[in-house]
Amino acid sequence: MENFGICHLSVTPVRKNPDSKYELVSQILYGEMFKIIEKREKWSKILINYDKYEGWVNNTQIKFIDEKKFNIIKSINSVYCNDINGYIIDEKNEKTFVPIGSLISSCKELKSKYVGESSLKKSTIIKTAKKYLNSPYLWGGRIHFGIDCSGFSQIVYKINGIKIKRDANQQATQGYKTNLKDLKPGDLAFFGDKNKSVTHVGIMLNKNKIIHAFGKIRIDKVNEIGIVNSDTKKLTHKLTEFRSY
Repeated sequence: MENFGICHLSVTPVRKNPDSKYELVSQILYGEMFKIIEKREKWSKILINYDKYEGWVNNTQIKFIDEKKFNIIKSINSVYCNDINGYIIDEKNEKTFVPIGSLISSCKELKSKYVGESSLKKSTIIKTAKKYLNSPYLWGGRIHFGIDCSGFSQIVYKINGIKIKRDANQQATQGYKTNLKDLKPGDLAFFGDKNKSVTHVGIMLNKNKIIHAFGKIRIDKVNEIGIVNSDTKKLTHKLTEFRSY
């Protein structure tokens, strides 16, 4: 029974409901796997293996696999694409560019070869984060050509061996609270409304600068109140807490 699947394309959209008109809630990247919760004629509801996120994908944009192959790939040490120009070459000798964060250790089972820099080459959270500068904001996005605030923090951490959840409010339940005095480069800062519900996250570059997704991936200033836009000099997000992982 093919009750599992793998993303064999550069990226596949994950939607809230089974139709292309519905909200994009996330994306699965090349090589990422998932369990099939419900299969319909054109759409399948999936549970993503990496972050246990649920959503609907079009059946034409995924490759169904059985549990045996799923477990084989799962048992392989994870290696990720860490190159904005990384690509795979398939058995037809056709080239496909894959985004940063793609699970390239899945290549063998997908009969492909990866060309580019990988997570095996030592990097840092800050170095990885800066590769995304000026990438446009996209709700539900996890790639260079469109990414949201929590997708950005998740992928950057993923490349650097730290597993965090998909949404900002979920990430704010992980790690441990810290403060501005003890803050380290790469720690996360969370922002929200008057009730302190978390709606935004960014990666701290140092004690007063943050890189985050707001219109695009950009660098702004941070103080004890929140984010101050470097262009307009206006407060855009109110600080709720800092966290280290």
